[in-house]
Amino acid sequence: MKDNIFDKDTTDMIIKKIKQDPTGKMAEVMHKILDVCEEAGNRGFTMQELSVMATTGWFLSQSPELRSLLDDMMGLTPPSDDEMWN
Repeated sequence: MKDNIFDKDTTDMIIKKIKQDPTGKMAEVMHKILDVCEEAGNRGFTMQELSVMATTGWFLSQSPELRSLLDDMMGLTPPSDDEMWN
């Protein structure tokens, strides 16, 4: 793997945030993200697909309204063959 794949400033910022967090939660989140991304890559998700999912998750963390809208949409029952959504 090429060394220049990872932006040094960004990786330094990640390390700094983890070191400055006395609770250990930042490290825990980073490990979870790495594990999930590794599993997703092993199952066939592309980097671009993972990027879309991560970006969506970040936007959901910033907007309770967007989170609520997505929750509402995910709870909708798809129409049957006899129904149509307008």
